[in-house]
Amino acid sequence: MTKIINIFLLLFLLQNNAIAEDPRAIELFKEVRCLVCQGQTIHESNAELAEDIKKLIREKISQGETDQQIKEYLVERYGDWILMTPPFNSLTYILWSLPFLIMIIGAIAIYRQKRSHA
Repeated sequence: MTKIINIFLLLFLLQNNAIAEDPRAIELFKEVRCLVCQGQTIHESNAELAEDIKKLIREKISQGETDQQIKEYLVERYGDWILMTPPFNSLTYILWSLPFLIMIIGAIAIYRQKRSHA
């Protein structure tokens, strides 16, 4: 009877391993985009490729790599698009600055519109 209880306990612990996942791994999963689902992180996705990337991240964590090293590896392999928040560099400069430019242009247009009616 004790063996059966131990087997069930072991199965329960193995099944709930995903729930008791390393917080560091979970944070990385939330920062990496699913290449299949595109609008989701690999943390949210159940796609096979997302599971493979999760496994890769777990392996790299167990090898002692830093979060930055893991992200650099993923970007090198899949491109900047794999990160949910793209880095600020010369290629993404327009992406980051465009919202501010639109707001400035809009503010100028509103100012001129009000000034011409006055």
